[in-house]
Amino acid sequence: MGAMNEVIMGLYEIEEQAGRIMEKAAKKKQELTESSKKQREDSVTELERELEGRLTILRSQLEAQTEEELEEIVKKNQEQITQLNERCERYLDQIAEKIVEKITEV
Repeated sequence: MGAMNEVIMGLYEIEEQAGRIMEKAAKKKQELTESSKKQREDSVTELERELEGRLTILRSQLEAQTEEELEEIVKKNQEQITQLNERCERYLDQIAEKIVEKITEV
């Protein structure tokens, strides 16, 4: 019976050790889960910062491009206005001459 008791005690010890190992494994798993969760959150935060930076760059590029296009449009409009003014002055001179001619014919 002594040998049987030793075997039973050995089984109890193995069971206790297995229990402790399982507890350690569960704690380690929880730590890893929390660690990976934090890593995921950090990755998401980093990605958000990177996207925000890229959006800022794109926004400033778009604003610069829009400004250039607006300046180009204003420049073209000013050129067209200048041309129209020049034409009007020429036509007004011609009209004034014709009026003078009509008046002097009489």
